[in-house]
Amino acid sequence: MAFFLISYGTNKPNKTNEKMNEALIVIDVQEGFFYDPNYPVYNENNLINNNNQLIDSFRKQGKPIIFVRHTDEDLVEGTRLWEVYSRVHATSDDLYVDKTTPDSFFKTELLNVLKTNNIDSIVIVGLQTEYCIDATCKSAFGKGIPTILVSDGHSTYDNSFMKADKIIDYHNKIIGRWFAKLKTTNNILNNYT
Repeated sequence: MAFFLISYGTNKPNKTNEKMNEALIVIDVQEGFFYDPNYPVYNENNLINNNNQLIDSFRKQGKPIIFVRHTDEDLVEGTRLWEVYSRVHATSDDLYVDKTTPDSFFKTELLNVLKTNNIDSIVIVGLQTEYCIDATCKSAFGKGIPTILVSDGHSTYDNSFMKADKIIDYHNKIIGRWFAKLKTTNNILNNYT
């Protein structure tokens, strides 16, 4: 029995054993999410370390890195809070997409960026687990884009009804069941060495 994945935007089958052109998508890792010490991102140091290891690995292999930046009344385009977090290894050679909703595809250029760069699979990291990470994974699934969610590469904050670690665990289980393949940072790095 043969299994095929249909690549979005084409009618050509893509056999599962063919090497796909993948990109790393770093969502909302912006200054504004880290500026308030009274409202810390859960496990910030591990998040940034894991994201940077993946960024460095993708860059070394010549694979695209796409930074998605959220824009709203608190994260105003062009302000310091809107910029990619200074601890993250972003460069001007990376690709940038701006959004105004949790879904990185909705009313953005992300799908066009993927098509233009012949990217047919994505690896997702960033913030916030229950908003933009969740929405983007589900949107990619709906578009038929093979997606890996890095299970230790996204984070969020504690809230009034759930601790951040539980939010992350819950979403890893839900997203990993249907919407994306789950891999750890080390799983991905070990595949590339």
